[in-house]
Amino acid sequence: MPLTSYFGLAGCGLLCLALLASLLRLEKRAPRLRLVVIVVAALALFVPIGDLPIVAYVRGVTGDLSAATLALAGGALFFRLTGRVALERREVNALLCLVLAAAAFLYPLALGLTPFDPYGLGYGSIPFLTVLLLVTLAAWRAGLKLLVLVIVAGGLAFLAGAYESRNLWDYLIDPLAAIYALVSLSIGAFRRGVKLAA
Repeated sequence: MPLTSYFGLAGCGLLCLALLASLLRLEKRAPRLRLVVIVVAALALFVPIGDLPIVAYVRGVTGDLSAATLALAGGALFFRLTGRVALERREVNALLCLVLAAAAFLYPLALGLTPFDPYGLGYGSIPFLTVLLLVTLAAWRAGLKLLVLVIVAGGLAFLAGAYESRNLWDYLIDPLAAIYALVSLSIGAFRRGVKLAA
């Protein structure tokens, strides 16, 4: 199995564990039980069904996960295992806003709504790399470490060829991150609206 497959499977495994821990609300359980559940679930994900482990079927549905999705999943799993928040709400919201803005720019235009295809920028466009650098520097200056981490991790994974894709967009965002950002920010805006109306 190529190394890219291991990275892809590991990312999907992390997402599965974070979802399971969230569904079970593991932070409300005894610390030893949390650890046992996660270890058993991690082992179960790599049990083969047919010729492939369970996590490979997940990867077949989701594809390789972006740095944004992995950061959010890692933060969620950390919280569910320790009961402590690893990611500040301000930083998560900044990441979600950037993911949603990038998705709004990328996905509709890449589907052919205009002759311009922004997905092509991910193949090494100097203007795209310049914008990423400026966003990273602005995030660093604003103290948004999570944004810096996601962009740098995505860039390094791209340079290392961690996934089969050769497009930088795939390392930075994916549809799961975009959907999560849309839902999470919409729920947050709705709750703020309800509080203001009350």
